[in-house]
Amino acid sequence: MEFFLDSIVNKLQHLPQSRWQEVLNFVEFLTWQEVHSHQLDSPESISGISNQEFEYLADQLTDEFNQSFGADIPTVSDYAVSRAGIYEEHP
Repeated sequence: MEFFLDSIVNKLQHLPQSRWQEVLNFVEFLTWQEVHSHQLDSPESISGISNQEFEYLADQLTDEFNQSFGADIPTVSDYAVSRAGIYEEHP
C-alpha cells in the first residue's frame, strides 16, 4: 500500500495545482461508490441516492463544468426549447 501512496503523491506533484481538485473529487467519488455499492445490489434500495447526496454531487458537477468551460457559455433561450420554437417553420 505504501508503494501506491508514494506513487500517487509523486504523480500529484507533477500535476498543476489546478488539477488537484479533480483528483480529490475522483477519490471522493470512488469512496462514495465503495460505501454505497452494497446498497445498489439490493432490490430495496434501487431508488438511488438521498436528496442531500444528489445536491452535493450536482454542485460538484456544476463547479467542475464551470472550471472547465467557464461560466459565460451562451445558453439557449426558453423560446428555442418551447413547443412554439421547436415547431416553428424555418426557411
